[in-house]
Amino acid sequence: MTLQRGDWFYILLLLLTGFFMARPYLYAIQNDNYRISEIFGNRRLRTVYLIDVISVAVFLSVWLGFYFFQAKAFWGFLIALFFFVTEIALYFMEDLPDRKKPLKYTKRAVRCLIFVSVGACAAGTCALALVNAKLADSYLRYLVFFGFVLLFPLMFIILASIINVFEKLNNRRFEMRTARRLKNRPDLIKIAITGSYGKTSVKNYIATMLSQKYNVLATPESYNTPMGISKTVNSLDPTHEVFIAEFGARRKGDIKRLMQIVKPQIAVLTGINEQHLETFKTFDNIKREKCRIFEVGDGTCVINGKLRSVTEPKLISQNPIPEVIYAGFDNECDVRAVNISVGKDGSDFDVEIGDDVFCAHTNLLGIHNVENVMLAVGVAVKLGVEIPYIQNGIQSLQAVPHRQQLVKGNGITIIDDSFNSNPDGARLALDTLAMFDTRKVVMTPGLVELGKNEEQENEKLGEYISSIADVVLLVGKKRSLPLNRALKRCDFGGEIYVYESLKDCENDFSNTLKVGDTLLILNDLPDIFDDKV
Repeated sequence: MTLQRGDWFYILLLLLTGFFMARPYLYAIQNDNYRISEIFGNRRLRTVYLIDVISVAVFLSVWLGFYFFQAKAFWGFLIALFFFVTEIALYFMEDLPDRKKPLKYTKRAVRCLIFVSVGACAAGTCALALVNAKLADSYLRYLVFFGFVLLFPLMFIILASIINVFEKLNNRRFEMRTARRLKNRPDLIKIAITGSYGKTSVKNYIATMLSQKYNVLATPESYNTPMGISKTVNSLDPTHEVFIAEFGARRKGDIKRLMQIVKPQIAVLTGINEQHLETFKTFDNIKREKCRIFEVGDGTCVINGKLRSVTEPKLISQNPIPEVIYAGFDNECDVRAVNISVGKDGSDFDVEIGDDVFCAHTNLLGIHNVENVMLAVGVAVKLGVEIPYIQNGIQSLQAVPHRQQLVKGNGITIIDDSFNSNPDGARLALDTLAMFDTRKVVMTPGLVELGKNEEQENEKLGEYISSIADVVLLVGKKRSLPLNRALKRCDFGGEIYVYESLKDCENDFSNTLKVGDTLLILNDLPDIFDDKV
């Protein structure tokens, strides 16, 4: 196998093209914990690849036209050069649209990007050298470059799968080190939180209340994966008395893996619904996976009171049976809120803990947040936080960004619930919107990752929206069809606007919003779900 003069220039183009092509694919798998399977269901990638095919067809036609007219190799060189420039420009433009969750150039992402780019370039170089050895006509060798683009998705899958094996081994090493580090701190109180919704909110509420008495370390943002928890534990020092970890789960086995790392003494379950049904396949799988957090030995489980019927059979079957604290609104709850008064300025309520009763106020919106606060109170009581400190903690609670976060500006009140994508949370956000004595506007693309129930749940959501909203802004003409269908079936008397993309919707705010409106942003979908791709 040999390379000809000038081939090094094309090898450089192969490397650059591989780099730019790899980024959208890397972005897709990064959003699903580097699972390669995400590539196959990504509409955006399919659309971009279709453009690739069209681009190859156009340039290849021109290239073959010149060949049949017996053009010199220089023309093949020139056409291939323009082809590469077009491909690089296409994938450069692919990264230009505003990303709600941009590609994060973590160490793992950089390693994957370099490995795929160099590996794809090496494969293209070998193919070029092989063609040089087999073909006497130097013009025909440029077929390699058209093939490189068409076969790149396959090369990415193969190369990313290879490096994933090493990354998993490396991650496992970090996880074992994290587990050892936590095990070597028997004095450390470890708390784990999971649920289909409310995890981050409850985690922050618990951290705020416990900080009245303890030095607390909690996983930041949505660091709810093994590596996210491992990174947080790197910040653990001897002064920390409590470690709070949020547990995320999209598939069977996720909670078990996290439990093996953290081994918490206190487990908190916020709620269970059909979120991530697409990956769990059945609702029973979701329930079983979430309930794995109860495997705390003789520790303590703090559970949302409305889950009693779901959780008790699991708890009774364990040996030993952990201490259980139910928190919520039911009369049978160990920690419960009563005399609740909820409005657009927050909530006032009384907290009953056995024979103890005290009043509390929070600026948080919505009755569901009172429910979440009760879970945090349950943990605080278990760890001996005195009632005055609990009261102060409740009063100082802040909304988690993008989870019914109240934002005011330019005469518009915004309820930012853009992180939410589950049926229960969506209805709760709408209940909060209903409290506002203004014109009510809902902006939503609907709900995702609900498997076979997705269309049905979105129709139910549309029906609920019709009973509350005055104006509905639907994002994604195809995705929002069930919502639109439900609104029309309910004879919705307000205004309905449908947009191809979130950007189009935002650009039309001057026509759809008025001073004094309250706008609920309900589920700001990640780019991988955008219809306009």
